[in-house]
Amino acid sequence: MDTKTEKKEILNGIYSQIGSFDNKAGLLISVLGIVFGLSLDFFGVFSKCSFIGSDNYFLKTLCYIAFVLYCLSFLFSIVSFVLVIIPRSHRGEKNNINYYKDICNMSQDDFDKNFKSHCENDDIIDNQIFANSRICNKKHLFLKLGIYGLIPFAISMLFFIVAHSLVFI
Repeated sequence: MDTKTEKKEILNGIYSQIGSFDNKAGLLISVLGIVFGLSLDFFGVFSKCSFIGSDNYFLKTLCYIAFVLYCLSFLFSIVSFVLVIIPRSHRGEKNNINYYKDICNMSQDDFDKNFKSHCENDDIIDNQIFANSRICNKKHLFLKLGIYGLIPFAISMLFFIVAHSLVFI
């Protein structure tokens, strides 16, 4: 196998990982939205403030802190997962043959000239490997941050479930 074929395999592996991160983020957004929608029932605990008497300020404060943590961690996770999916703007050279917006703005002659020069130059695959590796790294970072944001979300959700079941038992 020659080096050009090996580089293409590396690039395809990076593309595959990028697609995997996008799929995971989309799935987690869906699951998070469903869980958040279903959990709105537990917020009925707040509307029934009679279970927290005026003498139990600690529990009342704990409920409000858990509610704020719940909402903030939900928003943080959703934003992180959306940042995995949305495309970034191009910051490279103009008339880049690998970037669809640059190709769209090229004339046919410019495209032919740039395509010919890139086919003769083996650096194009190297540049794509590095550029897509940076994209993959950012997507992985945002995916991890979103998953870490699910930890306080789950903890506060469990708190609401326990509080809900204690109140209505």
